[in-house]
Amino acid sequence: MSIDILKEDIKSGMIRSLYLFYGQEEYLKRYYVDCIEKQIIAKETRALNRLVMDGGIDIRKLSEACETMPVFSDRKLVVVKNSEVFKAKKKPGGAKGKSKGSSGDELLEYLQNIPPYTCLIFYEDSIDKRIKAVDSIKKNGLIVECAFQKPAELVKWAIKVFKSYGKDIDRLTASKLVDSSEQGMTEILNEIDKVALYIGDRTAVTGEDISRVCTPSIKSRVFDLTDAIAEKNAGRAFKLLNDMAALKEPMPKILFMIARQFRQVLELKLLTEEGLDLGQAASKMGITPYAAGKLIKQARHFTQETLKQAMEESLKMDVAIKTGKIKDRIAAEMLIARFAQD
Repeated sequence: MSIDILKEDIKSGMIRSLYLFYGQEEYLKRYYVDCIEKQIIAKETRALNRLVMDGGIDIRKLSEACETMPVFSDRKLVVVKNSEVFKAKKKPGGAKGKSKGSSGDELLEYLQNIPPYTCLIFYEDSIDKRIKAVDSIKKNGLIVECAFQKPAELVKWAIKVFKSYGKDIDRLTASKLVDSSEQGMTEILNEIDKVALYIGDRTAVTGEDISRVCTPSIKSRVFDLTDAIAEKNAGRAFKLLNDMAALKEPMPKILFMIARQFRQVLELKLLTEEGLDLGQAASKMGITPYAAGKLIKQARHFTQETLKQAMEESLKMDVAIKTGKIKDRIAAEMLIARFAQD
């Protein structure tokens, strides 16, 4: 994987002249930019040898930034954020066309001739792999996707961060924290910091600490809502839905996640009935042990047939919303009313 090649570049100190970082995980993009900066520029000269550009590229300004010699340093760093040159531009009428101008021939030529003393990093949210500029970086540098990490990797990372703070957390409690947080590593780190501050001099982190301190994500709230549906507690389910609506969570997103939750409950139920233990089923599904524990409790309240009906009903509601036959809030309430009643 390209991310492993990047790690080796950093470890060996053999930093290339050209990189493209893209993906949804902002924490990883920032982290690897910082690692490269620390590797090629001494702390006392970083202000002189680090330049960040944001927005559309002016090839003249980019070349000036890259061609200027480093100051009291062998190398310098130029970071270009949100350049948009790696996305197809829309033609009038909405059709997509090839990127032109600064992302055309001039840029393609320049990407082949980055000075050896410059490290140029493009920092993007997403890219179109059909764009010629992407091919040029593939040939002359390294492209690294910084995607959201899998739950198991996040749990390992959370344990490692707590350890660096002098705190101990077991795998199950760490998985509870990950499942209670939003998906991004920055958000998880914020929750880790809150817990570390909350427990003070105490070294052991408990599940109760997570419950008291961490702000529940929409994923965590949907878990609770599905718990209420499984327990046939319609009142609590409606309250949780109202709470999410009050927090301005988009109703289509809530409906999607409820449907996803029903699918995961069914999948876990099928896997365990096939003879897999909970750990094996969790690994196969790519979820944390904590999430698997909650799902299996929910699974005991549903038959396979009920779960299949819930998924089918969710799909029907989605179609009805998109065709304007029903409002999203009413659809969510109808779904809860049907499956949370005795």
